[in-house]
Amino acid sequence: MRDTFSRPIASSGVLALAIMGVAAASPSAKAQDFFSALFGGFSAPPQRSAPVFPDSGGSIERAPRASSGGGGVAYCVRTCDGRYFPLSSQRGQSSTETCNSFCPASETQVFYGSKIDHATSKSGKSYSQLPNAFRYRKELIAGCTCNGKDPGGLAHIGIEDDPTLRKGDLVAEANGSVIASRASDNRGASASERSVTPSRRSLIDDMSASSE
Repeated sequence: MRDTFSRPIASSGVLALAIMGVAAASPSAKAQDFFSALFGGFSAPPQRSAPVFPDSGGSIERAPRASSGGGGVAYCVRTCDGRYFPLSSQRGQSSTETCNSFCPASETQVFYGSKIDHATSKSGKSYSQLPNAFRYRKELIAGCTCNGKDPGGLAHIGIEDDPTLRKGDLVAEANGSVIASRASDNRGASASERSVTPSRRSLIDDMSASSE
């Protein structure tokens, strides 16, 4: 499982999951995972932006960076229930491609704006006009998932295909922790042979163990 720390520390390569803030709207519609439980109580140095689902009140827990391709923040929206998360701009990849890579199991659209309520797609349609806008606040939709398994998880992305990884990111993989590196053309990440300090490795191991 991949966890994010300072430097910045990235999510895992083989077991890549972006941090999800999944919140329940009613007792009959509860969808929580390790990341949603962890996010509220975990305190760490400033971190790199990563996809974060809003809570049931619609607030975003971290301010995302603006993304190219439209005005304001780019939001990846899962149209089957209206769930969304902000996208960070990725060199060599469009917002639509990044959105699809994190949520391949469901239809997605990208909307731009300072707030999701008034965000619009490139065609001019606003998020609020979607048939399922904010539906995730009321209920869980059967089969509405990004990773094909659960409502809150994103797709697993290999380290070489993860567009969010940067040179120097610390990646927790099943067989240990590695430091990500990138070629000069920035086309893909790979595991560096650089060693991880014992203290940082211990922190990652503790985080991974708590998710099991």
